[in-house]
Amino acid sequence: MIEKTLSSKLLYKGKFLDFVEHQVEIDVQPPQIASRQFFIHPGGVCVLPILDDNKFVLVKQYRKAIDQILIEIPAGKIDPGETDTLETAKRELLEETGYRANTWINMGELIPCPGYCTEKLYLYFAKDLVPGEQDLDEGEFVEPLIIDCDTAVDMIYDGQIRDSKTVNAIFMSTKYLS
Repeated sequence: MIEKTLSSKLLYKGKFLDFVEHQVEIDVQPPQIASRQFFIHPGGVCVLPILDDNKFVLVKQYRKAIDQILIEIPAGKIDPGETDTLETAKRELLEETGYRANTWINMGELIPCPGYCTEKLYLYFAKDLVPGEQDLDEGEFVEPLIIDCDTAVDMIYDGQIRDSKTVNAIFMSTKYLS
């Protein structure tokens, strides 16, 4: 089942995503050769900010790829030169919500779409929040929302929250908060 890369070809070079094709040999008997196409992604961070009363600070954001407004946890890609995912998480939390956190809990990695992308998301819970002003990137427009845990779970079940990293983080938090 292991696949050995025989060759790699860059099909498209984007601003931060590249699209590649690999020819692979699959370790089965007899060995098989196959083609795999996928995006190379720099990775990202996602943060579930938790207020003292166990309410979450989420964001509402329009996503062009699906032409819809989504409710999500703050998140963003790892920029060139950033090697500490916690520092990236701190930057994204401040940019999108205006909050800073005094306590950070590393919840591990999420792999959102392994069938066609190398992206790994590093999930953090942020606590002991201190409010401030948003510092959005140019062209970024997000609206912070404060929602209690039970309401957020209900919003998942009724289809109002559908973003996978957000669903995952909220469900992970229910064990953490109990």
